[in-house]
Amino acid sequence: MYGALRLVVDAPAACKYVTSVLIGTQAKNPSARIEHEATTSKIGEDQLFYFQQRGIDYEKAMAAMISGFCRDVFNELPDEFGAEVNQLMSLKLEGSVG
Repeated sequence: MYGALRLVVDAPAACKYVTSVLIGTQAKNPSARIEHEATTSKIGEDQLFYFQQRGIDYEKAMAAMISGFCRDVFNELPDEFGAEVNQLMSLKLEGSVG
């Protein structure tokens, strides 16, 4: 898995701060501390301009960028959930951007 973080038994009191990582559910050392932090940012006008110059409308451009950003996480979900999440994202984005 890209960006995986493993905490092994011989890492007492381990603490690691990283960005762009998918945190697993297994830490083999009981004293290890696993934390996650997230940020949000506005999609740049230059990115939207790039899509629009290629004939892709604003709403489709936003949907493409958001789904591309979330793809790594969605790919880690079991198949039945992955398909459902993609459908829900499409419904949620429909008419809500702008």
